[in-house]
Amino acid sequence: MKTIANSMSKHLYLISGLGADERIFQRLDFQGFTTHHLHWITPEAGESLRDYANRLRNQITSEKPWLMGVSFGGMIATEISRQMACEGVILVSTATTRNEIPLLYRLAGKLRLHKLLPINILKRANAITYWLFGMKTTQEKQLLAAILADTDSTFLSWAMNAILHWDNTTPMKGSIRLHGDKDHILPLGNLKETGIVVPDGGHLMVYSNAEAVQAAFQSIL
Repeated sequence: MKTIANSMSKHLYLISGLGADERIFQRLDFQGFTTHHLHWITPEAGESLRDYANRLRNQITSEKPWLMGVSFGGMIATEISRQMACEGVILVSTATTRNEIPLLYRLAGKLRLHKLLPINILKRANAITYWLFGMKTTQEKQLLAAILADTDSTFLSWAMNAILHWDNTTPMKGSIRLHGDKDHILPLGNLKETGIVVPDGGHLMVYSNAEAVQAAFQSIL
């Protein structure tokens, strides 16, 4: 497998998605980068995504770091990059403004319909979640099931609300965007700028389509 970069070591901070953790990055080779995982912290009551990102960035100790965010982590990376100077920002399977979030989700947030969903249901892997996340093989399904089961219910509830009420309307400029054409959670058609499109890539393509993601990064870094 090709490596993402062979240049002098740089600091890359990895931010996983909602209902995911650092295990989704295990199939990627970050040679040339010193990697760090940003770990979720307990959100404060009513905290906005922007304010949460401001607190989370205290874990970043490098000057002008690289950020790589997947899904919800990409939204966090977008907010962090607006608050500190970054060498580069890699956004995968994510939205960079609230306008790229599907209208149906935004309407659900406005009507507070997400509050009616029992959180425990969202933590159970099934045929629907496998399809939504693009997990096809037994190994991929087992990983998703384990990650969902390990997700903190309080954090999940807060994050869903924060996403649906995200107020950022300023497009992220200068970032490297990567999105799959089979993303069922954040469909490619919703994006204003698509960046690099990964054929047959699902929402968690950093794991399920790791070789294609690896090759895409290698071609631009």
